[in-house]
Amino acid sequence: MSMLEVNNLEVRYGRIRAIEKLDLTVERGEIVTLIGANGAGKTTTMRAIAGLLAASRGSIRFEDRDITKLKAYKRVPLGISLVPEGRGIFGSMTVMENLDMGTYSRSGKKADSELDRVFELFPRLAERRTQAGGTMSGGEQQMLAIARALMARPDMLLLDEPSMGLAPQFIRQIFRIIKEINAQGTTVLLVEQNANQALAIANHALVLESGRITKTGTGRELLADPSIKEAYLGVA
Repeated sequence: MSMLEVNNLEVRYGRIRAIEKLDLTVERGEIVTLIGANGAGKTTTMRAIAGLLAASRGSIRFEDRDITKLKAYKRVPLGISLVPEGRGIFGSMTVMENLDMGTYSRSGKKADSELDRVFELFPRLAERRTQAGGTMSGGEQQMLAIARALMARPDMLLLDEPSMGLAPQFIRQIFRIIKEINAQGTTVLLVEQNANQALAIANHALVLESGRITKTGTGRELLADPSIKEAYLGVA
């Protein structure tokens, strides 16, 4: 039994079909990456899995439970957390207030262990706990977005373009932290324009083109694939 099973998924924006007949599986403990050009449907796929977009056809199963019609807020307690493209932090709130928002699905449960974990992963957030999120750098805001998602104690973390707009030193740090989060036991589904970095850490990878999966393999296999090198890695 796979942790996540997406079968024959179709998602529409009105008459426009953004995702068509998409099949995707993620095994527990893996890092799976989804690459593709802008407009290929990567973010749509992530939003559908998180419950922010409705499937017009197909099914989504998580831990052998059908969650296709389940609202997004009901998927979080099951163990699914999304870090959206663009971070989506609350800019006027402090770091601590943002982190507290990540615990809303765990009413009545102490989150001390999760707070210790995120401050260990992101020491800079501990230093800035009283600072407003919107006054921090882009890299620090991305760290906060990931930390907030981890506060829900997810079994699967969905990361949508975590390196977008970041300086190189932050990109390296973010990918190192993704590997560490996975090593601690959290399964990761990653959408990333930086295909070279994403494939380098992925157990499995999929290429999405015009709403369809066109190629699959291990991260290493796709890194070595000449067509992938030319299309996504800038190597002729």
